[in-house]
Amino acid sequence: MYKSLAYATFLLGISVPSQALTLQKYLSFVSDNHPEILALDATTGQYGADIQYADGAYDAKLDHNSFSRVAGYYDGLQASQKFSKPLEAYNAEIFSEYRISHGDFPVYEQEYATLSGGEASLGVKLSLLKGRDTDKNRTAMASARLKYKMWSEEAKLAQSEFYYSAILAYLDWVESVSYYKKIEQLVEAGVNRQDGIKRRVAEGDIAEIELLEFETRLLERQVTLLSAERKVQANIQKLRYYMHSNASLNDIQNAPSSDATNMTWPIAFKNVVHAEVSSNHPALAAKAYEMQELKQKMRLATVDLLPKLDVEAKLARDIGSGPTSLQDTEAKIGLYFSMPFERSQAKAKKSRTQFEINALEQKTNALQQSIDAKLQERLINLTYARRLHNMQKKQVVLSRQLFEREQRQFEFGSSDFFMLNNREVDAFQADLKALTARINVFREELAIMKLNAQLDHEFIQNTLTSEHSFSGNSYVEPSEKIFTEDP
Repeated sequence: MYKSLAYATFLLGISVPSQALTLQKYLSFVSDNHPEILALDATTGQYGADIQYADGAYDAKLDHNSFSRVAGYYDGLQASQKFSKPLEAYNAEIFSEYRISHGDFPVYEQEYATLSGGEASLGVKLSLLKGRDTDKNRTAMASARLKYKMWSEEAKLAQSEFYYSAILAYLDWVESVSYYKKIEQLVEAGVNRQDGIKRRVAEGDIAEIELLEFETRLLERQVTLLSAERKVQANIQKLRYYMHSNASLNDIQNAPSSDATNMTWPIAFKNVVHAEVSSNHPALAAKAYEMQELKQKMRLATVDLLPKLDVEAKLARDIGSGPTSLQDTEAKIGLYFSMPFERSQAKAKKSRTQFEINALEQKTNALQQSIDAKLQERLINLTYARRLHNMQKKQVVLSRQLFEREQRQFEFGSSDFFMLNNREVDAFQADLKALTARINVFREELAIMKLNAQLDHEFIQNTLTSEHSFSGNSYVEPSEKIFTEDP
């Protein structure tokens, strides 16, 4: 059975250090056009298009209008072209127009009449009260830009969640592979010891029941090895999702160059493990942009309570020959005034917006407190994870010493198999606990980075491109000055 398991180990590819799947190599695969990252980029493009659409409200336009009478007493015809350009300031609009007419018009259409060369005019319209400081178009432009910024922060949060899950999957895989290797060593040691026990049973040194007990324990180890293999394969499937189509199955199956106790952890990761919430946390920044958008809506709601008072000024001059009444330059000024008496809708909009602002303020405060509380919890967990890891390393040393001494006594015949097996299992369990404690330190650091939303795409790319991001030294215990320690 051991031979078949060894063959399975070969198929798993977990002993090919020359092609090891390091964290750096893994992240390079993950960050290369993964569908989740591309989807976030595409959504960013949508918000960019919304900005362009909002800006389109101030596009210049050209209007053409013409008519002619084809039957009846009058035969007047007229054509006009008008160029207009909206402006943001004062809700203004500048325009120029050229029109020309020919023939006779009835008295109620004399405004269409021009001299033979036509009439050119230039004018401006602007708001003096409602619409002067802001209006729907300007609010829409500001809102589109704020939503773009807000989404950019939300995208960082989504990217950080994605890379957190991806790196967590890698840690799970490393742990399962390291776990598999250790169990494999335990099985191999048992198989190597089996012949010696059979020989001692044959020579009458130990009872046959000890051989039966040994084979029972060996079978348990082999069953555990098979279960560990299944776990490795399950974690491989997780990696395949995050690595997408960028890597072959062989790339994924190749284990780290060494076990988890020597796994390389990026220096850039350790440099961003802080004890307080970042001042530019994406979640809080997104709330700040949302607040700015609500304040823009409040400005618009306040302006909507004002009366409408617009003014238009226009200069026009006819060119050519014709009636003397059309030969002088005309200057026109027009006013438009509108005053709603009850303004119920405008008041309701302003009141609702104020409630939205109050609600957002409380949600932002709650979010700040929630992030801070979770961060402090994770910092405590990290402190104890590091301390536990140090204790487990000491436990490994002691357990190995006990096993080695017990093994020597067993070889000299002064100990039995039961005690040797217990010592070996204890040493094995100590190794596994140290392995898990080591990985848990990484998990806690990773969770802190996720809470501060620092695992965004740009950070990962900078980590990969920086030549000093991945330490050549396998692991350096960081300073714990920022963490709470027992006296």
